[in-house]
Amino acid sequence: MLSKIFTQKDRRGAPRSQASLSAYLITPSGHQLRGVAKNLSRSGVFVETQTPEEWLVGETARLVFALRKGNVIRLVRHSVLIVREARHGLGVAFWRLPSLQRRAGQA
Repeated sequence: MLSKIFTQKDRRGAPRSQASLSAYLITPSGHQLRGVAKNLSRSGVFVETQTPEEWLVGETARLVFALRKGNVIRLVRHSVLIVREARHGLGVAFWRLPSLQRRAGQA
């Protein structure tokens, strides 16, 4: 379940929703990192990881979410930019609206 997080100190331009989604980051060279997407917003997401990885801020990647509904798993792919490295994960910014949001806006 997603719930919104609002703080007065939050500098982000878009409100965040707590999320706990399986996520995979894949670099253009094919390096893969598995994590959990948290603090999802319209502009980006934090991908929490078990082991620290050395990624360069400014590096591009492909983010893949695994969305489960009953027995069906749907993969949602999106281009991202690494904007922050932290001890337990990476902050990434979306390049464009994820496909699910684009479809919702067209309906």
